[in-house]
Amino acid sequence: MYLERHIVTSMYDFVDEMEARVSQVKSYIDEFTQTAGRPEFHDKQFSEEEIIGHPVQAFHLIKRLTIQWRELQQVMTSSTQSWQKIEYLSNEYATVMPKEEDLHGAALALIRLQDTYNLNMTELASGRIGPHSASYIQMTARDCLYLGKHSFNNGYYGQAIEWFEEALTRAHREGNTTAPVDEITPFYVMAATIHDELLPKYEKNQTTTSKTALPPPKMRFVDGDNDDFRNYQALCRGEDLRTPEQEKKLKCYYTIGINEKSPWLILQPVRVEEVNSYPIYIAMFHDVLTESESDQVRAMAAPKLQRAKVLTQFNVTDEVSTTRTSQTAWFSADDYELVERINRRVSAVTGLSTDMTNSHSELMQVANYGMGGHYSPHYDYLIVDRPPEERHLVGDMEKFAGDRTATLMFYLSDVIRGGGTVFPRLGVRLTPKKNSAAFWFNLQRNGEGIEDTVHGACPVLMGAKWVANHWIRENGQIFKRKCTLNRDE
Repeated sequence: MYLERHIVTSMYDFVDEMEARVSQVKSYIDEFTQTAGRPEFHDKQFSEEEIIGHPVQAFHLIKRLTIQWRELQQVMTSSTQSWQKIEYLSNEYATVMPKEEDLHGAALALIRLQDTYNLNMTELASGRIGPHSASYIQMTARDCLYLGKHSFNNGYYGQAIEWFEEALTRAHREGNTTAPVDEITPFYVMAATIHDELLPKYEKNQTTTSKTALPPPKMRFVDGDNDDFRNYQALCRGEDLRTPEQEKKLKCYYTIGINEKSPWLILQPVRVEEVNSYPIYIAMFHDVLTESESDQVRAMAAPKLQRAKVLTQFNVTDEVSTTRTSQTAWFSADDYELVERINRRVSAVTGLSTDMTNSHSELMQVANYGMGGHYSPHYDYLIVDRPPEERHLVGDMEKFAGDRTATLMFYLSDVIRGGGTVFPRLGVRLTPKKNSAAFWFNLQRNGEGIEDTVHGACPVLMGAKWVANHWIRENGQIFKRKCTLNRDE
């Protein structure tokens, strides 16, 4: 964001020097000025998240620095002193400049947000998301055509038709300036034809045991579209999947330790909000961190963040995740005093051992979810998720540590809209609240996985989401969380 502002500032000098060749450059500046460069964003009352947290704003930023920026470079066939300054900026900060795949990711994020939250297409293209209106951010017919193509290519056929319809509407309104009607119409006709051909198959697949009676609003054929995913989206939208009868026994209370009492908490007990009690305990611990601690963890992690990856076969981490769109960084209690302090607090609250040195707990993972950032429904346990005949294939370190018996996740920020944590089989929804922590057990006391702990992170609709994960391993809890006499528990 700041690089683009620097580039635009340099462009003004170039305009003065090259007025005759600047029409294309001027269009870039005009679009920037009307959106991210608005005067009110230059004072201190707006944070970066308020400016760039709007998903359409983020899409425009990436679009300008990919497609439009490349077109500008092609137009400038001869170099001038002013343009050399701009070229220097783009070369010096080449690692910061977004790439084509970043624009594809931004498009998919918008599509995912529209699908999850049932956003009105026309309002979204006009910069309006519910009560949050930014009418100065407008999508062009070309933008809508681009998103329609991405929707279609990724199996969101219902959305594709809507994007193409919006593109046609805007093309007429614009007088065919960004994308002509003749270019859009063939894509619209093709999408409508294929949609109608696939509709009977789609309707047949809509027989579901999902806890929500509402089917997906638009036809789609995407990976992972099952009952868990549909409940996940319903919970993210704010729909209630539990009855008052199921929730009436939940309570809030103070504790000095949920698994065993801790002398550390006698003078300052933890405020606990139960969100599910039996048979799976899930709770929110409020104000476990201070404002300063949350901010310090974020500042510590920011320069180290890398795009989240997934474990491939035999635990080789070499693929960027599409089910989890976030950036992560890892921290050891041995290297950071703040992490050691937080680690002690996790142990005190949960009554479990968090000794990272002896693999009783993993390193603290800090994750940042930006535009449309999400994590599809998944389990936290790693070993018992495998078939029994494959569990011997896990590495020696995994065997030594054992599986992930429990999860404690700190929320390091509030989120303007979206970004909740939901449990689709339990109907549980957790709303991010800065300085609080979510906690649940992933395994039964006998070591088997609790399948109903499948959970997901809702897409971030506006703003950004920061969390810090503590995954507590099984073997370190042998005297902390003992087995019962019932081998099935």
